[in-house]
Amino acid sequence: MQGLLAAPLLARSITRAPAATAGPVSERPKRRARPGEPGWPSAAQWDELRHQTGGRLSEVHSPLDACRDAADGAACHDVFRELKNPYFIGDDLGLTQTTGWADAWTFRPSVYAVAAATTADVVAAVNFARAHNLRLVVKGGGHSYLGRSNAPDSLLIWTRRMNAIVLHDAFIPEGCAGQQQPHHAVSVGPGAIWGHTYDKVTTGGGRYVQGGGCLTVGVAGLVQAGGFGSFSKQFGTAACHLLEAEIVTADGAVRIANACTNPDLFWGLKGGGGGSLGVVTRLTLKTHDLPAVVGGVHATIQATSDPAFRRLVGQFIALYAERLCNPQWGEIVTLRPGRRLDIRMSFHGLDQRTAGDIWRPFFDEALAGMPDDFAFVSAPSIRSGPARHA
Repeated sequence: MQGLLAAPLLARSITRAPAATAGPVSERPKRRARPGEPGWPSAAQWDELRHQTGGRLSEVHSPLDACRDAADGAACHDVFRELKNPYFIGDDLGLTQTTGWADAWTFRPSVYAVAAATTADVVAAVNFARAHNLRLVVKGGGHSYLGRSNAPDSLLIWTRRMNAIVLHDAFIPEGCAGQQQPHHAVSVGPGAIWGHTYDKVTTGGGRYVQGGGCLTVGVAGLVQAGGFGSFSKQFGTAACHLLEAEIVTADGAVRIANACTNPDLFWGLKGGGGGSLGVVTRLTLKTHDLPAVVGGVHATIQATSDPAFRRLVGQFIALYAERLCNPQWGEIVTLRPGRRLDIRMSFHGLDQRTAGDIWRPFFDEALAGMPDDFAFVSAPSIRSGPARHA
């Protein structure tokens, strides 16, 4: 929530040389209030926030507590089984996509959370955190591999319930009348995930919106972080399709940001990092005509030796450079331990036969002809179909 202050201060530091000082600076960094310390809100003050948010304030308890109490117990085994399900993780305010990175951070949930259902709930939480000098974090869809959606001794704004998705046939950003043409667009709440958004836009509306390749990624976090996706080589990043955002800034104000209104804030939201400039409460993204056909290529190949693996990687890079490095192809190829090449690529605008012709020299000639060097752990699969059903 420091972003609105940091930007102008940074600009001044670039254009103006720092003044010389006679000695060390005595001012200490501002410290946030923590439980049990002076300044931490009283029970009555927390109850006031609960009243302001319609009862949507609750204490946060991590499901992992069951494992701290009894690591070998049935409850702990149930938790770890569910942790393989990203939908379970996203629907629990006490979890993130990972539990930490070794020697970097360890998962510790917030003390309290506002399960926001409206923009007013977000405003109340922001104002409360500012008034009481609290750490404040934001969680939407659930993916937070670096732990940015949780912090110990903090107040969490959980936007999962703010997941409305609305299609527009002729959207004009606020203040842009006469300056921009109407756009086909979709407005998405900060708690929505890409799977639900694609279902609304593509399956329901017959159009395409640029997002992430993983269906459980949060829309708001991906857009604010830039958002490279499956077909970004054709359509660009998710952030470049942002037409307008509603955002609650650190002063508790609700602002509209687009190319015509608060353009600097709008620019910052298009890749400046989730939550850096405030709490987004609505995003409106431009949509595109839907490609007629989409498909995918899946295979896992294992090499029997290091020289064979180097040759396999080289053959794939040659194929990519010649036939796949274009707007029709996307997604991921991974080099895994055990000399494995894992292919999970997607394509659009090609029928299944054409896609197969592109890959046949690699699968048939380069690999099938060398059975002593390579083996298919997962046989090649090339499928395509109508994009609206994907």
